[in-house]
Amino acid sequence: MLQVIDVYKIGDKISVTLRGKCEDIKNGSKLKDNDGNMYNVLSVGMTRFNNPSDIAQSTTVLIAPCSLKKGVQLYRV
Repeated sequence: MLQVIDVYKIGDKISVTLRGKCEDIKNGSKLKDNDGNMYNVLSVGMTRFNNPSDIAQSTTVLIAPCSLKKGVQLYRV
């Protein structure tokens, strides 16, 4: 399970920061919420951290326009 901890609109896309084990998420991955809505990962970004051990705690992805909000739980498909 991944939790949405931040959402930021960039042009017509949305940047979503996810907390959880994200190491296998890559461009083209699909995510699904509890309601069955599917989200395509367009791009995976790197988040800046001062402590290298914090890098594995969250990842930022770019997805197509949607109405995701903080706190939503997502699952890899």
